[in-house]
Amino acid sequence: MPKIGMEPLRRAEAINAALECFCIYGIEKTTLDMVAEQAGFSKGVVAYYFKSKKQLISDSLKSFLKAYKIKISSQITDQMTPVDMLKSVVEVSLPPMNEEKEEFLNVSDLEGAKPISLPEKKIAKLFSQYIARAALDDELRETMREVYTQDVAGIAEIIRYGKKYYHIRELDEELTAYTLLTLIYGLSFFRITGFLISGKEDNRAAALRYIDALFS
Repeated sequence: MPKIGMEPLRRAEAINAALECFCIYGIEKTTLDMVAEQAGFSKGVVAYYFKSKKQLISDSLKSFLKAYKIKISSQITDQMTPVDMLKSVVEVSLPPMNEEKEEFLNVSDLEGAKPISLPEKKIAKLFSQYIARAALDDELRETMREVYTQDVAGIAEIIRYGKKYYHIRELDEELTAYTLLTLIYGLSFFRITGFLISGKEDNRAAALRYIDALFS
């Protein structure tokens, strides 16, 4: 991890503050003044690191998505089965639902900073806003497509390993990875609206059961 210092730390704090503001006010209504107030420093500091709101939005998205990769990588070990590896991807992407606990976002991987935190309530809010904005922003859309491509490739690699591990030939690695990623995003959006199966406390069970069915 990169060494902590005043400049990278303040930049990371500005990004975390921006993400918090996006959750509270929405991307469109958030201003650099709001971000500065949330971070606890002047607007000039925010403007120093981010020349425009568009750059702040783009950089915060990249940091937000990078945090997933870091957290997922930290959960997966060589000793795990392919099924457990895939379930770790789901469990990081869809944290346990908890109505009482309120956490701040933290997507910084700076050494000495607090561990990366991706609270469930805020994950879906951010994804939905970024996707909506990407529909009108070519640069943001390309960034998200690049990330999705990398995600599908990473999941496909685990599925490829699983085919050998469980002696299964018929799975299409890329299509299966694409389907699992689609399921994760769909469940995330269902959480925004509170659309859950009656009597079920956590909708990520649908993705976990899908993984079990792949290698049963």
